[in-house]
Amino acid sequence: MVPPLVSLAVPIFGVARTLPQALESVLAQDEPRWECLLWDDGSRDGSRAIAAAYAARDPRFRLLGDGCNRGTAGALAAALQQARGDFVASLDGDDLLEPQALSAMLAFLRARPDLGMAYSQYREIDAGGGLHGLGPRCLLPYSPRHLLVAFMTFHFRLIRRGAYCAVGGYDPRARLAEDYDLCLRLSEQVGIGQLARPLYRYRVHAGSLSHTHRAQQVQASLDAARRALHRRGLDAHYQLELDAQGRHVLRPRCAEG
Repeated sequence: MVPPLVSLAVPIFGVARTLPQALESVLAQDEPRWECLLWDDGSRDGSRAIAAAYAARDPRFRLLGDGCNRGTAGALAAALQQARGDFVASLDGDDLLEPQALSAMLAFLRARPDLGMAYSQYREIDAGGGLHGLGPRCLLPYSPRHLLVAFMTFHFRLIRRGAYCAVGGYDPRARLAEDYDLCLRLSEQVGIGQLARPLYRYRVHAGSLSHTHRAQQVQASLDAARRALHRRGLDAHYQLELDAQGRHVLRPRCAEG
């Protein structure tokens, strides 16, 4: 068996309806050197049986997990501890990859040895899979400082495993903001670049965490950005607040007196 080049983590919890589409999009990749780490996070809706069927069908799928519910952050961290590829990535069980996602991102990173992570553009889809155009985050310019106030490094991300391990990987404590927290820490250590191609389909629906836990996710994202501000030694001079729409605002601190 050819060693995997990319380790793709898929946390599985309550995604029985959409998981087959997600895993079919992995099978459709034109780059075959991948392993898909299917982490069972204690789902009770039949998702594990679906994952097991794919693992029996193709050895590149690996069914992992002990059935305990860790949450997405813990599931991603645990899954990628078993990664064997030179690059790591993640896919939500209700989203899809375009067939060129892995090959295009690998080519981009190989051409840019100065980067530790690359991210693509994405399209939004509805509950039924209907396309709704480019996601709004695609148009936001990236810089390590701008990342403090806007999460533009959204989907699809491919990370060199050395860079991922150097920053400690996903933090299980960063629940509801694990992707943002990881990207903030990576931005402090490695170069990050965008490939301006839509390679991911992000499903927007009423049952997603961004809808059902909106207030908690906003607070978790603010906490992650404030930790980054402190790590960068900027919190003595700047503070992060939320505006009326829940967006981050970076303000100078007023001088005492």
